Amino acid sequence: MAKRFHAVLMLATLVLAGCGSPSRITVSGGGGGTAIGQLYVATPTSILRFTGAFTASGNVAPTATISGAATGLAGVRRIALDATANRLYVASQGTNSILIFENVSTLNGNVAPNRTISGAATLLSAPTDLAVDPTTNLLYVVSGSNILVYAAASTINGNTPPVRNINFGTAIGGIFADSANNRLYAADTANNTMDRLDGASSQDVVAIVGGAVAGLSTLLSSPNSATLDGQARLVVSNSTTPQSITFYAGAATATGNLAPTATISGAATALVTPGQVIFNKNVAAGEIFVSDNGTGSVLVFTNTNTTTGNVAPGRTLSGAATGLVANAVTGIALDTTR
Repeated sequence: MAKRFHAVLMLATLVLAGCGSPSRITVSGGGGGTAIGQLYVATPTSILRFTGAFTASGNVAPTATISGAATGLAGVRRIALDATANRLYVASQGTNSILIFENVSTLNGNVAPNRTISGAATLLSAPTDLAVDPTTNLLYVVSGSNILVYAAASTINGNTPPVRNINFGTAIGGIFADSANNRLYAADTANNTMDRLDGASSQDVVAIVGGAVAGLSTLLSSPNSATLDGQARLVVSNSTTPQSITFYAGAATATGNLAPTATISGAATALVTPGQVIFNKNVAAGEIFVSDNGTGSVLVFTNTNTTTGNVAPGRTLSGAATGLVANAVTGIALDTTR
């Protein structure tokens, strides 16, 4: 029951630009110049990086590929990015570890992680999702029905125990950290529920749920990832029939049997097994990136502030050149500052 908001804090200057459709926001890049977007896509044994993510579409080759024995990547599930630090966290289920790559936008090939969280003291057991909160310097990791919380996320290494262990009593599908408000959103996939944990940084032992979106009106259908959009809506991917992306107003207080304010669903959407969802804050009109494991693609839905129904994605990354294949796209992360 968990989805988390992978917080990506931008130390960037935002200047409203243009009035095209969709209107974009010009962002000063992390290394200078104008940001064009870096999209990271996880496969079971590699991390692919696509430069120019704000416009990339079609059968395009990745700019860089991190893979090989030295990387430690095995059975990779979700990934989380601290964009300000240019640091990528990887849930490597095959090695029962969390791999951390520094200066990730510069990496390519068979490179070893800078740090690895692993060992009996970590309590890691087949980690599936993770979220980093740069404000509190905490790393949240989904491990079965628990969310393990690690301190000193920016420097953690080795066989380090979690400082807290939040127990949900049921398997968590994914999590999303709202760093600005110290909240954590968790997807309870089996029970079609989205839970909100207020005061996330101090929670321990039994999860104290501040709000739970659940019930037939919600249209939740095996939720497994979540994010927040520019309208403070909770955005959820639903991975079983009817596959969809659902939007709920007022994420900070949403609870109960709420009908979504918008639903993206239907044949035109190309959603087969929607997974990790990421909001692109660079687009004023709203833009959502969705990994789809079933089709081996990344779908980008545009104008999401007003979009609903059976709509086609504005862009799709798929094809032999991308290196993405069906049943082997496990997670995504988006750097809007570079």
